[in-house]
Amino acid sequence: PGTPRLFLDAFAHPDGLARFAEVEHRDAAETPDAAYPLYATTGRVLAQYQSGAQTRRVPELAAAAPGAFVEVHPDTAARLGLREGRPARVSSARGSTLAAVRLVPSLRTDTVFLPFHFAGAGRANLITSAALDPRSRMPEFKVCAVRVEPAGAAGAAGAEL
Repeated sequence: PGTPRLFLDAFAHPDGLARFAEVEHRDAAETPDAAYPLYATTGRVLAQYQSGAQTRRVPELAAAAPGAFVEVHPDTAARLGLREGRPARVSSARGSTLAAVRLVPSLRTDTVFLPFHFAGAGRANLITSAALDPRSRMPEFKVCAVRVEPAGAAGAAGAEL
């Protein structure tokens, strides 16, 4: 209450009307291929904030989201030999990250999701692309081509999963 709403009555133009700018769709700078057949997208989870440097120190938040994970559709996981809760290596042309598998039926079968809040071997930005949007010049951290495979006991040794 008492807080004004931005553009409630008019937009910041002399006529008060909004302006829309048409943009053409373009594919991501990197799309899946034979070596990296899946899309990876990164994002947030409710219990962590930004890099997680502070929120991972709060016991209640750390318990809600304790470490890196990769969400995978159950059909994709079965095809790749991945199992719920087991470590997986997610690799792109730039590097690899380790994450515990979470099976999520609502995901697309060609896409996996990784949160970006975790440090160490689970850092999502070990795989992301540095390609820039041609207009805004923002890095294209939200999508890249990856492959996912079981990490195995040796591959996960010492990883913060």
